[in-house]
Amino acid sequence: MSFWLLIPILLPIAAGAALPLVVGDNRDRLQVYVASVVILNTGFAVAAAGLGDTGFRALELTSVINLHIRIDDLARFFLVLSSGLWLLVTFYSFGYIKRDGRDKSFFAFFLMSYGAVMGACLSGNFFTLYLFYELITLLAYPMVVHSGTPEAMKAGVKYLMYSFFGAALALVAFVFVANYGFTTDFTPGGVLDPVALAGNEGFLPFVFLLAFIGFGCKAYIWPLFDWVPASYPLAPHPAAALFSGVVSKIAVLAIVRTTFYVFGVDVVIGSWAQTALIVITLLTVFMGSMLAYKEKLFSKRLAYSSVSQLSYVLFGIILLNPLAFLGAMLHVVFHGIIKTALFLSAGAVTHKTGKSYVYELRGIGKAMPVAMWCFTMASVALVGIPPTGGFVSKWHIATGGIASNHPTLGMVGAAVLLVSALLTAGYLVTIFADAFFPGAGFSYKKLVNAESGKLMTVPLVILASLTLLLGMFPGALIEFINGISAIIGI
Repeated sequence: MSFWLLIPILLPIAAGAALPLVVGDNRDRLQVYVASVVILNTGFAVAAAGLGDTGFRALELTSVINLHIRIDDLARFFLVLSSGLWLLVTFYSFGYIKRDGRDKSFFAFFLMSYGAVMGACLSGNFFTLYLFYELITLLAYPMVVHSGTPEAMKAGVKYLMYSFFGAALALVAFVFVANYGFTTDFTPGGVLDPVALAGNEGFLPFVFLLAFIGFGCKAYIWPLFDWVPASYPLAPHPAAALFSGVVSKIAVLAIVRTTFYVFGVDVVIGSWAQTALIVITLLTVFMGSMLAYKEKLFSKRLAYSSVSQLSYVLFGIILLNPLAFLGAMLHVVFHGIIKTALFLSAGAVTHKTGKSYVYELRGIGKAMPVAMWCFTMASVALVGIPPTGGFVSKWHIATGGIASNHPTLGMVGAAVLLVSALLTAGYLVTIFADAFFPGAGFSYKKLVNAESGKLMTVPLVILASLTLLLGMFPGALIEFINGISAIIGI
């Protein structure tokens, strides 16, 4: 039965590789093919999530270098979230990606990236996670440079440079764990051998810091987030939505695995590395919010917003207490849904009108009411206004900060989150306010109905609805996350 876990990984990778041969130049066949693969694979992912805790080694070269595929509660959490968002973005992409000869390449790598994400979710040890983490970098690159413009190619190089540098930092941690751990398999509480470590304990905080920041590159942690505003505005909006909504969450998964399943809470809590990372994550929250507030380019503003919001999650994780962890994992879900909705809403506007700067969006709510109402609902949720999901997650992160082993920094953190929420309101509310209420002097004569088709609007409506429904009824999600907290010992 464990071998069924390979299907959600291998199916989209194989289907993506075969796509150019199967679909030819027939666009309708391409859409049916891609939709069939993604729907089928989503079913396999949900079925895998329904299995009991199980796993197997698909390939074993050494005790350290082996492919360990495993399902547990943490894997279930990220598997279902990633699959659900990927499915919605798939249908949106059919309406967005042009029939310009490059669409086959986009969807081929779109499918293969999906398989790599599934592999990261189902990784049972450090080596397997690292392998799929790097595979995501390579397979997602063609989506970043899809337009083929010199600017996009330059942004793609920056994306690769930052990603490889971050991965190199994480590789240091892998080598360390391979030498000083009982195993490299993910084990709640950690795997480090105190006997082997004797005399080298002083390296632990430093190595953990490298791993956290290294994996944090794809979660936009300072100082490794500069590739985000450089690449997101130049990538197709569905790709930007997947990067912010899904790929960044794989970085969070890697950080959670490293913190709680490799090093362990007892190693990190109270260390200088914990203090440093609390400061770094709060700095990133504030910097991202300020840069988003000042930014005029629509997609770039959302990119800086992602920088800020992902560090809410990282702040909640490094506080190392159950309240903050609960808030962080809730924000993984809510941010994934919200930011996917925001990028897709922005994509709908740009795709139909060509407008890409926020000052151009006055009155757009009259021309594209569905897209802008979805943007409004997602924006309200990201600010953290009750009863949306953003309020639930941010409340738990802030209270977790106050209850942490760093009460002063926790209080500072709660204050930073509040300031960030106000800045978030400043850079998002003004957009939809001007979109629906452009002022008395605005002429509506130039506006024409520009609403996107159902392929683009239905996913938006579903995402916007989820921001409210999951915020109003988070009980099952909270219970599931608390179960993970109990397993990892916080």
